[in-house]
Amino acid sequence: MNLRRATTIFKRNWYELRHTPAEVFDLLYWPFFDLLAWGLLASFIEGGDVELPIPIAFLIGAALLWNVVWRVQNGINIAFLVETWTNNVIGLLASPMTPGEFIGGALIWTGFQLCVQLTIMTLLAWFVFDFGLFSIGISLVPFMAALMLFAVALAFFILGVILRVGHGANAMAWGVAGIVQPLSAVYYPVEVLPGWAQVMAHALPTSHIFEGMRAVLAGGSPPWGRLWTAVALDAVYLAIGAWFARRMFETLRRRGYVTRYA
Repeated sequence: MNLRRATTIFKRNWYELRHTPAEVFDLLYWPFFDLLAWGLLASFIEGGDVELPIPIAFLIGAALLWNVVWRVQNGINIAFLVETWTNNVIGLLASPMTPGEFIGGALIWTGFQLCVQLTIMTLLAWFVFDFGLFSIGISLVPFMAALMLFAVALAFFILGVILRVGHGANAMAWGVAGIVQPLSAVYYPVEVLPGWAQVMAHALPTSHIFEGMRAVLAGGSPPWGRLWTAVALDAVYLAIGAWFARRMFETLRRRGYVTRYA
């Protein structure tokens, strides 16, 4: 992969961000709002008569980590949608940039956004709710990496659908993560789900990661078995997602669907 070509995707989005106040607002506001809403809810529960194990840590930790999934998935898909909105898809395909370099550039840009948002959320959680993100321990790093791998796999699937269907599937860039979230046991244990939903939840790496996070916050040791299960599932979803996106990309070129973006 040519790093210079990949970083052009970062530069393009950076220049647009600098001159678009609405995008700056979107980058800074939503992590602040999400954490504040869940943190205040957890504080209300803790201040009442409801007996729950460290609800602030559970809910704030979940909000912080779910932001990793949503931001990575959304960032990759939006990087492509920007090219469709500006009618630049044909120019992109005519350039020497490979699909791998485009995805790499989108990941670099998404990583920058993720760092900004996690910094905001971590500082807010620390100052307002006295919650330290790294209280989860060193296990936080591999668990976050596993979340990012699943987010990339999800982005590949959505990208494939957008390539095949066109603008009619654009809303998937924002909506699919919301469909996956209830089955990921982000804010509650898998056991509260109906039986059929528990089967689906166990097939998602995210449920194993969030269950592991709660086990650590409850005072247990890092559940490395759950991590390896999540990584194995990530590998399966990544392979399927990459194959599907590549197949849809070849279909777009072979059948001339690129004219949708002219």
